[in-house]
Amino acid sequence: MKLEPLLRLFVSERELASIIESTLLDPRAARRAYEELVKEAAALGFRCALVSPAALPYASPLAQELGVRLCSVVGFPSGLHSTRLKLAEAEEALAAGATSIDLVPNFSLLSGALEELEAEICAVSQLAKGVELKVIVEAPLLSQEELEHLAMAAARCRASYLKTSTGVYSKGGDAETVLRTYRVASRHGLGVKAAGGIRGFPEAALAFLAGASIIGSSSAGRILSDYLSLKRGEGEGSLHG
Repeated sequence: MKLEPLLRLFVSERELASIIESTLLDPRAARRAYEELVKEAAALGFRCALVSPAALPYASPLAQELGVRLCSVVGFPSGLHSTRLKLAEAEEALAAGATSIDLVPNFSLLSGALEELEAEICAVSQLAKGVELKVIVEAPLLSQEELEHLAMAAARCRASYLKTSTGVYSKGGDAETVLRTYRVASRHGLGVKAAGGIRGFPEAALAFLAGASIIGSSSAGRILSDYLSLKRGEGEGSLHG
């Protein structure tokens, strides 16, 4: 596939950056790495900098100074936390300045405990009222029926987006997974955040083309540098599988 059509999806580097959530969830990351993440987000115009709740105190002061939105995760990565613990985690994240929450639900509840699953999502949503909520669905691991159940629960609990995966247990950023998630999400009035394995501009552009309105990546800077390099070369070359 030629790259020129993908390059035309975005008018500028800034427009592309505005849909990317630059992510740092590496448990080995040092404090300075979060500061660098925030500085890069400010300089390049990323949608937000996404870090774990425990890292928010490191990132928050600089983010406020530079006007960078902070996002965080709850129940990450397994979702196998009690609702009480997820609420405490969300409360801590919000107090530290998070303006968006990516929630990992308890997927084990998909087997015969759908009311409990919805109650958990709604509890976090109610606590985070007024804050953007994305429900992570780990789409590559779910059946169509399970994905539908999660989408319905997310919509009823007033979430804003389905996020394709954590990137830990599956790589949900491929165009096929994004399209599958988009078809379900759009029926319930939800947007899609593509995440998991998006390492460069071609993957990000294909995810966008498949229906994602947000891209989550720990390689956000590389996505932009890819875009600029390809732009300078007028999209020469092609995509290779």
